[in-house]
Amino acid sequence: MTLTSISDGAREYLLALADDEHMMGSHLAWWIGIAPFLEEDLSLCSIAQDELGHAIALYEILVDDVDHFALRRQPSEYRSCSFVEMALPQWEDTLIRHWLYDVGEQIRWNALVDSSVPELSSVAQRALAEESFHRSHSTLLLRRSLSGSEEARQRLVSSMESLLPQSMTIWSPVVGEADAFADGVTSLLSSDAESAYSEAVQADLNEWGVFLNWAPTTASPNDRVARAEGFDEFHASLNLVLDLDPNTEW
Repeated sequence: MTLTSISDGAREYLLALADDEHMMGSHLAWWIGIAPFLEEDLSLCSIAQDELGHAIALYEILVDDVDHFALRRQPSEYRSCSFVEMALPQWEDTLIRHWLYDVGEQIRWNALVDSSVPELSSVAQRALAEESFHRSHSTLLLRRSLSGSEEARQRLVSSMESLLPQSMTIWSPVVGEADAFADGVTSLLSSDAESAYSEAVQADLNEWGVFLNWAPTTASPNDRVARAEGFDEFHASLNLVLDLDPNTEW
């Protein structure tokens, strides 16, 4: 059931999270059948389903025709951040993004648990239960991988150095975000979430004995308006089946 009682700013806020979940789930699904070992084929399949399920639940709060809205919008109409839009064909990059996104996700969903929108609070509680598994999976796998060969550790650390600054686009504010906070839809603004995120990331790095010279950078509001390089091609790939006959009811 869609809601009409929330502000435009709140809708933009929820749309940004929904589109992030959609893109992240779709990119994780790309690894099904080609992950480096069978256990990860299965794990990423499950996690991708969860992320797409979260996206659907949020879309259902915002619109009636979820499938059309999720897939058939023009690229300029999406509000996902560049961190989740990027194609990452290297396994180490996907693993690092998986970890960083999960750290951020826990913060974002926690901020919605006490939402003034009952339907949203329910979705957030369910999502957090699933995110507990996602977070455990990514940190355990990363911890094991970092303790492997020196080459593997260097590749992972190099990926961290590359992706950590880009991950801050998760906190790119949306137009009217303050309205979502004022309405009680969320209990956390991006500026506060950035600090919580940086502390959580640094805590993991300290635990793993990884010392990086990185400084969090404030994300630009424009990030959620402009699409990342390669988005058009990825968006087209999501529509391959629908493009065969857009009017068919599957």
